[in-house]
Amino acid sequence: AVPTRWAALARRLPASSAPTPAITLYRDTNGWCPFCERVWLQLETKGLPYEEVLINLRDKPQWYKDMVPTTLVPAVKIRSGGTEEVVWES
Repeated sequence: AVPTRWAALARRLPASSAPTPAITLYRDTNGWCPFCERVWLQLETKGLPYEEVLINLRDKPQWYKDMVPTTLVPAVKIRSGGTEEVVWES
């Protein structure tokens, strides 16, 4: 349970007005994949807002296997104009 004073503080904070980033980067949990690092570095260098989802390479979730046919990382989901596109392999 959240202490009452923390809950009260949370209510006083402004609502987040930041939109959901249009890019989601799916990468390894360990940070060892050089291909994931390349994509991450470019997103950071260009200052593009993105979400990061870590994928456990030893126990990949079924939803990831369904989304990325090769089941490899990295993968990037791009949302634009009401559509989504998933790009995998570097």
